Amino acid sequence: MTKVMKMRPFLILWALLLAFEVRGQSIPSPNPVLFRHHLADYDSELRRPAGRVDVDAMVTRLSELGVTTYYWLIWHAATDWDDLKAFLPKAAQTNIEVWVYLVPPSESPPNEGNLYSEPFRLDYPRWADEIGQLSRQHTNLTAWVVDDFYANHDLFTPSYLRQLQARAKRANPRLAFLPLMYFDEISPRFVEDYRPVIDGVVVAYLQDREEIERIWSLLNDASVPPASELAHPWNTPSREYDYVMASQTAKVLPGERYLLRFRERDSFAGPMAGYHFKQLLVDDAVVWEEDVAGGSANWQQVSVDVTRNARGRTNLVVAFRLLDKKGVSNFGVRWTVGKLSAENLQLAADLAEPQRWTVSQQGAFATGFGGVVKHGERRFHVPFISMTAGDTQEFRLRHGEPATPERIAEQLGASLQAWRQGKCDGVVTYCLDKQPRSATFALAQKLFQQFRGSN
Repeated sequence: MTKVMKMRPFLILWALLLAFEVRGQSIPSPNPVLFRHHLADYDSELRRPAGRVDVDAMVTRLSELGVTTYYWLIWHAATDWDDLKAFLPKAAQTNIEVWVYLVPPSESPPNEGNLYSEPFRLDYPRWADEIGQLSRQHTNLTAWVVDDFYANHDLFTPSYLRQLQARAKRANPRLAFLPLMYFDEISPRFVEDYRPVIDGVVVAYLQDREEIERIWSLLNDASVPPASELAHPWNTPSREYDYVMASQTAKVLPGERYLLRFRERDSFAGPMAGYHFKQLLVDDAVVWEEDVAGGSANWQQVSVDVTRNARGRTNLVVAFRLLDKKGVSNFGVRWTVGKLSAENLQLAADLAEPQRWTVSQQGAFATGFGGVVKHGERRFHVPFISMTAGDTQEFRLRHGEPATPERIAEQLGASLQAWRQGKCDGVVTYCLDKQPRSATFALAQKLFQQFRGSN
């Protein structure tokens, strides 16, 4: 027998207000000065022998580092939420803002390990309520972040996120929400779908200034020229021999030797070999090939002798292809090529004109070849924070060897320079070592203090 309950008048009003907020076209804006001087650090918290966070040591170390904000990860211990409450008033005394950082289902049992963000685990509506209420008590708690957001976008749909925002902002309209995204997950589709329901985005492990410029253009509705890149998205399966290819004709000129030179890099430096392969083809013959796994994310020069392929021909077809020799379930990569030149070959169009290349593909691959300039209208500004790898293991995975303090500082400096020039709205270091004799900390400290003083 179904039990029917009468809804009290105040509950009816509450439900109507929630429905109105959820169906609206936009959410209340956060504090406009939230990102004005956003220099931040994330995780690698100092702990006492019993496992509790040493909040006094953390405040001291962050003040020495020269950051304005700290991202408090709730994941390593069941007491992290309680320790946050002790940390907030002490951080406020030194003018340090705090962002709460939660893990998604993909980083929680049964998908990964045995740790949740405690105590509310995967109850994100409850987290929205509780963080909102805590931010009312401690005004230096100004935002919250969910890690690996796009890998979990089946849950975090725009509709669901709008509901979370409505709950959090009911407690504190100025509390901001930002997803953690990776640079190759930022697309025009993501921006259009999510910009009405987020207050900004944290973008992890940008490779260089070109990456920052590209993402700034997407998040500011600026003009985006077609790019000479081939890619496979994360969280998307592929099958064996799926591919994307961009090709162009070339005239064979008189000569003794025929060479193709270009520079290239890809976004993956991990050990997952045997899946995605980068290739250069001449008339369907593979003349150069490299696995995306391993190496580094830095530009490298490639020179290929194609004399045997060109001799006796009047014309030929040059192509760049990204090919899967084994299918993937969740393995994204972006391959960029540039500065193509030829010896005794006259290309109909070089890589400065990717829109003039012919594209063919099979599967879920994507490419900037064959596209057109997307003229932005500057309709919006989505703030974004550039996250740089401050941990040697993460740096090695994203950028390859050597994972030295100097190279870590170099990446941090590139993001800080972009921040100074208005191409991002803040910078955060990922898992910076805060131990007393850390060389990485000392170099980051110097950079943070230098750039904080110059803005």
